[in-house]
Amino acid sequence: MPGKRRAPWALRPKAFLFAAGVGIIGGLVGTLFQMGRSGLQRLFMGKGGSLIEAALGLEWWQRFLLPFTGSIAAALLAYGLTRRRKAQGMADVMEAVTLKQARNLSIRSTVARALSSLALIATGGSVGREGPIVYLSASIGTVFARLARISPSRLGLFSGCGVAAGLSAAYYAPFGAALFAMEVVLGNFSAQILGLVVVASVTANLVAQGFAEGPFQGWMKASPMYELPTFPEMEPAAYLIFLLLGIAAAFTVWVFIKSLREAERLFSLIPVSPMYRLPMGGLLLGVISISMPHVWGGGHDAVNFILQESVTLTGVWTGLPLWEFILLLLVAKIVATSITIGAGGSGGLFTPNILVGTCVGMAVGLGAEALAPGLVSDARVFGVVGMAAGLAAATQAPIMAVFFLAEMTQETQLLLPLVLACLAASVTARHIRLDSIYIAPLRRRGVQIPEGIEETALMTTRVRDIMRESVVWVRQTASFDMIVSMVRKARKDSLYVVDEHRKLVGVIRLHDIKNYLADRNLGDAVIAADLTVSVPHAGPDQTLAEILEYFDDPELHELAAVDPVQGRIVGVVDRRDLLTALSVEVLQTQQLRAKFVEHEGAQHYVELKPGYAVSRIPAPKDMVGKSLADTNFRVRTGLTVLTIVHSTNGRETRIQPEPTTIIHEKDALIVMGPIESIRKLGGRV
Repeated sequence: MPGKRRAPWALRPKAFLFAAGVGIIGGLVGTLFQMGRSGLQRLFMGKGGSLIEAALGLEWWQRFLLPFTGSIAAALLAYGLTRRRKAQGMADVMEAVTLKQARNLSIRSTVARALSSLALIATGGSVGREGPIVYLSASIGTVFARLARISPSRLGLFSGCGVAAGLSAAYYAPFGAALFAMEVVLGNFSAQILGLVVVASVTANLVAQGFAEGPFQGWMKASPMYELPTFPEMEPAAYLIFLLLGIAAAFTVWVFIKSLREAERLFSLIPVSPMYRLPMGGLLLGVISISMPHVWGGGHDAVNFILQESVTLTGVWTGLPLWEFILLLLVAKIVATSITIGAGGSGGLFTPNILVGTCVGMAVGLGAEALAPGLVSDARVFGVVGMAAGLAAATQAPIMAVFFLAEMTQETQLLLPLVLACLAASVTARHIRLDSIYIAPLRRRGVQIPEGIEETALMTTRVRDIMRESVVWVRQTASFDMIVSMVRKARKDSLYVVDEHRKLVGVIRLHDIKNYLADRNLGDAVIAADLTVSVPHAGPDQTLAEILEYFDDPELHELAAVDPVQGRIVGVVDRRDLLTALSVEVLQTQQLRAKFVEHEGAQHYVELKPGYAVSRIPAPKDMVGKSLADTNFRVRTGLTVLTIVHSTNGRETRIQPEPTTIIHEKDALIVMGPIESIRKLGGRV
């Protein structure tokens, strides 16, 4: 009688504890980063609090030199402490998670880049703090999951939890951050993922707020991120303007992304080491900062400056109409951020994009206020809605943008305008084929990011992962008698034909020759080449997405895998193997097959009896110190030991089990057998 079905792994208490652990890590990372930025700002400028206010209190020459000095320090930290030669951020996390390369997230280079970002942001670099916080949280969260011996296939999920935790700690928006991780990074809204990501995000938020409202007040911004005045009721006709605002935000973000790409291209043409390009960018930023220090940092302080009860323009901007200043700030922010990123600066684009959206919203609101004074009574309403519209266009995640703004401002009165503008921005962005601000740099590197868990499985699983290397073949000169003998011996529907160099020529199908199998007169008169028909084939490195169309042919039950260089047949992909692979990767079901992953990464699916599985279990205590033969393990449990995993100083080595092999305390066993027996010994099935 089959045992009681256990809950999926992601819904078990242990998984939620791991997610909470990642949340604590993200909360601490966000807290330490914000405190570090505040400390460096006090050191360089002698004043904490608003970065814009501190910058406006400096002399013009100080505003010119400080970004240049900070960029030198950032370059030394980025290129002196690590060999990594490119900035890291959300795009790298997305690439690692969606392409199942989460274990490649590097903590060493991440720490170096985080320190570089600290120096850059505290001295006026036009980037957001969320980039290094998110990458560091995701990297440490992945390492934490690996140390906890989480299955490699689940590391991407915990990287996503790290993304949500980092964003939540940076912006105090736990549900918006969770939606960002699921909608933008993981591309999956399943209930199993939702629970873990929300736990990590909420935990990180509680940790960060605990520090901000505790002994470190003044060093960290407390919730909410943006404090808004009370807005008047909206006129029904104003919703048409919100719709137009969403469209305007999408086109502005298009300009922003194009500007980032062009800046990267131009800086790459400078014939100097990347280490020297960053100070060159700092010098250009210093020129902008002389009269427009409002572009410093990610843009959080500039947004609050714009949304004040009454904006007071000082210095060279005294007496300038507000709408002109807003447009100048919009252009200056786009240029400053493009210079900082293009020169090799490390940081986030999330907050700069919020400021860009705010400027667009204010410009639209001020224009509408001038044209229809009775319709628009406060242009700042459009500034707030523009924040969300800019996010929706840049990420093409409108649901996330609405939640994020609602949490960051704790404003619920504008929910309907937010939804309308975000939908308009997202639809317009897709219509003009605007890539997400995080996907655009990946596409430039030739990396294609799949959308959804099904596409992810199809694009990240390759032919060599599921092909069977045992192939039944004959040479093209083989006689008909030899073919009949091989067919009866192999019991296969297809017999592959190769030349003298074992290059694939074609296939002989059983149903094509079954009527002649009993004809003894054919003898040597017919050879394999006479019966061969051409068939499609695939390369071992092709993805399942690339070969899926071949199986639209109902007559094709298996596909030959051919070495693209030598032309030799190296394996076959069975239709059942393909379906099983998709079932395992997408539905996470055990089915009746086990998935084996070799040291080189090759994967194989092996048939198992119903009720049987392959799993890893900790070595039972009563086996420690004894040889495998002395434990009588097979008789007592009904399980067969396939491999013994021995841990020494955190490193694992796999040992071929022999009767005389001694079991140690921290060993793990790879076993095959009845599912119930595996579960009794702590295995996960």
